[in-house]
Amino acid sequence: MSAFRGRVEKRDLEGGIFQLVADDGKRYTLVGSTSGLQAGAEVEIDGEVEAGGGFGLGMAGPQLRVKKVRKL
Repeated sequence: MSAFRGRVEKRDLEGGIFQLVADDGKRYTLVGSTSGLQAGAEVEIDGEVEAGGGFGLGMAGPQLRVKKVRKL
């Protein structure tokens, strides 16, 4: 498991998805434990990028399976 820091965005793809715009500029689609996330929040997420990138239907970036979220 790795830690990722950045800002949360909500996009209107696939009926609404959350993405993390990481501090290094990479963009990840968040899957798993996303309840309580809010657009604009600065967070640190513990999780794993799904094997092969795990692109979903929206093709909006690799999928990051969220295990834990900490607001910064």
